[in-house]
Amino acid sequence: MESSIWSRNAKSDVCHFLVAVHFALGFVVARFFLDKFIFRRLAIWLSSNGYAPLKMNEATQAKIAKCSESMWKLAYYATVETFILKITYHEPWFTDTKQYFRGWPDQELKLSLSLFYMCQCGFYIYSIAALLTWETRRKDFAVMMSHHVITVILIGYSYITSFFRIGSIILALHDASDVFLEAAKVFKYSERELGASVCFGLFAISWLLLRLIFFPFWVIKTSRFAFMVYDLVLVHYCILADHASTVIVSLSQL
Repeated sequence: MESSIWSRNAKSDVCHFLVAVHFALGFVVARFFLDKFIFRRLAIWLSSNGYAPLKMNEATQAKIAKCSESMWKLAYYATVETFILKITYHEPWFTDTKQYFRGWPDQELKLSLSLFYMCQCGFYIYSIAALLTWETRRKDFAVMMSHHVITVILIGYSYITSFFRIGSIILALHDASDVFLEAAKVFKYSERELGASVCFGLFAISWLLLRLIFFPFWVIKTSRFAFMVYDLVLVHYCILADHASTVIVSLSQL
């Protein structure tokens, strides 16, 4: 039996979102130092092929900023994806979708899963602020802003209503594709076309398998199964709202 602090159980509470705020502030600090001392320098090195000096005109500066931004997102998504797979891999509900709702709403909430939720919520709170301030303003600004706001609402809702099993799986499914997308962008901005093509191909495959096949035909199908088995009116409304929000997020990224 596990005795680690990560296995300690708790109940979801609104007060836990103070941790998310602290995560958001921590991301601001981390982004500043990583940009200044690692990502920007690495972006310049990649863009110059490691030896040729760059002409730092406006276009080059913009490309370096975008490359650095994608490195930050790649580092984040790869880290949280590894973390959520590590803490859920040995859980019975990782492979058995029927376990998503068994014992709801009194399912155990381990500290590791609670921290994952607060980290994710904090990241998207930070992302809203970053999008409004220092990140490169793109044509899809409105789409990305709505995506971040919806994601914060979805994560908060899923946590408070104790749907953290299915919620963590949904977040893992979506973040996996983002790892390949941001890696492809880094290769593209640094003009490494082969790496960009490979990563875009992996992104397309992961999007198809995880978001367009596994998510609707396993995750949503399981929710419908739960309606018939438990016959709980509250579960009906909560899961429908949960999936509706997630589908909107998925469509906003197409």
